[in-house]
Amino acid sequence: MKKLMLHLLCLLATANAIAQTDVTGMVVDKESNEPITGASVIVKGADGKIKKYTTSKSDGGFTMSLPSVAGCRLEVSMMSFAKKTIFLDSVSFPLTVRLEPGSTLLKEVTVKADRIREQGDTITYNVGSFAQQQDRSIGDVLKRMPGINVESSGKIQYQGEDINKFYIEGSDLLGGKYGIATNGISHEDVGAVEVMENHQPMQVLSGISFSDKAAINLKLKNKAKATWTFHGDAGGGYSWQPEGAIWDGELFAMAVMSNFQNITTFKTNNIGEDLSAQATDFFAARRGTDLHRYVGVSLPGVPNLSRKRTLFNRSALVSTNSLWKLGRGEFKTQIDYSFNRVKAEAANITTYYLNEGNRVVTEDRNGVDRSHSLSGKLIYELNQKTAFINNTLKTNIDWDDISLSVSGSLSNNQTASLPDYYAGNDFKLIKRFNGRHLITFISKNEWESLPQTLSVSMNDGFMRQQVKDHAFYTNESATYAFSIKGITISLEGGVNGYLRSLNTGLPDMLEEIPGVIDGVASLDEETTNMLNTNYLTVYATPKFEYWVRRVNFSLNAPVSFAHYTFDKALANRSEVYFSPSLSMNWKPNNRFSMAVRGGTGRSPMNLNLIQPGYVMTNYRSFRRGVDDFYNSTSQNVSVNLSYKHTRRGMFANVFAMQSWSHNPYTLAQQLYGDYVVYSYTSAKSDGKMLMASGNIGKTLDFMRGSANINGSFSRNESYLISENNSVNSVGTSWSAGAKINGALLRWLSFDYRFDFSSSRLAMNGSNASWLGSMENEFLLNIMPHKKWEWHISGEYYRNELSTDNFKNVFLLDTKLIFKLSKRLELSSSLSNIFNQRTYNYITYNQLTSFESQRWLRGRELLISISLSK
Repeated sequence: MKKLMLHLLCLLATANAIAQTDVTGMVVDKESNEPITGASVIVKGADGKIKKYTTSKSDGGFTMSLPSVAGCRLEVSMMSFAKKTIFLDSVSFPLTVRLEPGSTLLKEVTVKADRIREQGDTITYNVGSFAQQQDRSIGDVLKRMPGINVESSGKIQYQGEDINKFYIEGSDLLGGKYGIATNGISHEDVGAVEVMENHQPMQVLSGISFSDKAAINLKLKNKAKATWTFHGDAGGGYSWQPEGAIWDGELFAMAVMSNFQNITTFKTNNIGEDLSAQATDFFAARRGTDLHRYVGVSLPGVPNLSRKRTLFNRSALVSTNSLWKLGRGEFKTQIDYSFNRVKAEAANITTYYLNEGNRVVTEDRNGVDRSHSLSGKLIYELNQKTAFINNTLKTNIDWDDISLSVSGSLSNNQTASLPDYYAGNDFKLIKRFNGRHLITFISKNEWESLPQTLSVSMNDGFMRQQVKDHAFYTNESATYAFSIKGITISLEGGVNGYLRSLNTGLPDMLEEIPGVIDGVASLDEETTNMLNTNYLTVYATPKFEYWVRRVNFSLNAPVSFAHYTFDKALANRSEVYFSPSLSMNWKPNNRFSMAVRGGTGRSPMNLNLIQPGYVMTNYRSFRRGVDDFYNSTSQNVSVNLSYKHTRRGMFANVFAMQSWSHNPYTLAQQLYGDYVVYSYTSAKSDGKMLMASGNIGKTLDFMRGSANINGSFSRNESYLISENNSVNSVGTSWSAGAKINGALLRWLSFDYRFDFSSSRLAMNGSNASWLGSMENEFLLNIMPHKKWEWHISGEYYRNELSTDNFKNVFLLDTKLIFKLSKRLELSSSLSNIFNQRTYNYITYNQLTSFESQRWLRGRELLISISLSK
């Protein structure tokens, strides 16, 4: 009997196994045909209830067993892809499920859960849930993410602080030139943006040195990895002002592989897009050579208007950046070349309010600026937990030639040649011993040459100002640090050396142009400068850092001894400087953090101010520096508060700083006829500045959008001497703004930005009127069909020129896009539809009024084709 029962059970089990159906298959990206990991795979019965559930594996595969698939359906979904439904009654296995990108089809409940995630100190933003149809680059999407701010220059801040690294798949390919990535990488190639709070970029300092900065890492989609991706566009059209042909083109290539990364881009346009800012190194420290241009010839600009409306340009940018992983280290090359040809035209009337009567200067200015910039870096870096090595060899060569014609009170022609040659090498070695001890060696060497030439033709005469400025800077230091039980003590010691020579000349000025300097008889004898400003500094910087629970205290106390030599231009001297600073960072939980900083110190004056003779900076301005060596003192205190609630998508920060400065010299302004002379006099000048800013950002999940409110306030008090009278100047300004974006409907999305600012200038206790300016910018994106997009955008400006006197400007654009396929699209755009050609404004302060008429870019028609791979 027992044997019979056993046989029956076996037969039943076999029958049940035979009745089971294996639902197997693979989930792949329809575009790239690459497997998708982590896709949700669900089998539902005819009643809609879930029968089986699994997720796709690393190879995209899935498998489930069911007694029967009759009446069942398979649902496959993945963030940033459209859900796929397959009825299983008449299909054969294994299945190949091809998912199409479809971020706009995400349901609100899914978006709310996954738009922003937090894990430890890493905040992850899902790109697909913030992107809109009109977005092209990842930079467009970053602007919508709460907590992240992208400035007009392209610089990125998180919670009000500059980021300290920008990674692509964990590698620092571009360094501080991340504008190339944010403006070039398609947002469709990026799956997520990671923000790593309190990021310490050097692993060897982890747990020893605190960092309050954040870093950003782009996590690419699988289709953008281990392959080359390309996209490009080319467009041509016609402009009504300046009249003629216009163009806009771009080629972008990127490879992100396990041991190699490359981004290469080429851009060119004459439609008002400034390309030079995209290659700016936002992490670049101030050069030790510390040279500045004396010649100040520049083209007229237009305040309070978007640069794309006022820039008459021909621009090109070529950039190639590569990274190779060699063993445990990385080798990087970065080469950039940019060219800009800019034209500008303006009509100005400047009125100087003087006791003996007003003085009026009229100018019609028309000029061209041609600039070239070539830069390169070779970098080797080893970043390990026990050792850090970085050597950066860098060079930068700039050519800048300006031609400016001026008619009016003093008709003239100016040409300026302003080349800049720079080379440097930075080396850093950090070695960690026994987990608690650090030894650091640093070597920096920089050389720069800044020759400048200004030629002025006026009154049938000719002047030529020549400036030869050269400098070499070196810094060699060593540091020992040890850490024990949350306390880190370090001592850095080193030597700074600086060699600089300045040679300026303005020969035979009075003979060439009579009357140039009426009333300043001494100027003719003081138009040359031949001097050296050198120093040797020995310094020590003790640092104390203490970690207790979630609080970090840091004390820096740098002290230095400097010896200055001036080759008889001034008396040689020696000085001692001490500049302590203290900071406290408190992070009681993952939502709130606070930082308080303060410092005081004594520092040397800018050596560029040592200039006993006059230098002509433009056709009607002259500058003279100090004839002695001075030191200044300063104090500052600041506080930074930040809050975030990632589940609710809320980010907020507040920053405030008060600073005081005390200088024993004061800037002086003196008018002689139509000429202005700037110099420095031995008179105490105390200044103080208050700055405050705040920002609140919040996701709006119900419409896949976000909102942001920001505000700022500043008050700056300083002193100057004008016409031999002391003037106390107090400038006060405040601003408030808001941004909001979202997709109200499946076929309609929008972006809107509003900014209002107001300022006034008080002189010697007499307050001028508050003058305000308002800017509105909007974009509507309409999608009547999956292959069509229609953009309507514009800007509205309302600027207060004087009390109750307003200037209103409304500029409207439109763009129509037809998508032939996922990779190819055509577009036609019309800018400045109403063909606004000029912009007039007047500004006032207690000493002058300035009235100007500037030219705008007129109506433009551009037809483009875009292709991506």
